[in-house]
Amino acid sequence: MASSILRQLISRLRGRPGINQKAADLDHLTHLVRRYTVEQQQVPKNLLDLVSLKYLEAIPAAPPGQRFVLDRKRAEVRLE
Repeated sequence: MASSILRQLISRLRGRPGINQKAADLDHLTHLVRRYTVEQQQVPKNLLDLVSLKYLEAIPAAPPGQRFVLDRKRAEVRLE
């Protein structure tokens, strides 16, 4: 149920001017990393851990020339 609400919120954010899809993807990925950290009592080693435990179906595509990077100390995802 929380996932459904989160997807609806992200969908609304994507439609708002000034909020792009990659910013919404970063927020969503960071949220999932933090949820994983709380539920599994450890920070994921990489984003594939989110996929393997079904927190995420697949890692979204990053913008050309960039990649999503997991900052394990801050439990957040950023673009590099």
